[in-house]
Amino acid sequence: MGIKYIHVTLIIVSILLCLGFGLWTLNHSYTLSAYCSFAVAVGLVIYCVQFVKKMKAL
Repeated sequence: MGIKYIHVTLIIVSILLCLGFGLWTLNHSYTLSAYCSFAVAVGLVIYCVQFVKKMKAL
């Protein structure tokens, strides 16, 4: 497994962790933390898409 695939895998794991943490904090009434976690997850999705596009070009 190449370093590119490991990087993408770790990004996806991070996205899932952010979404899970966001859902957990919503259930415990920590809305600010939930929104911040969801925002980070969206940012990671954008980063992952850009990373994959860049790696295809190389």
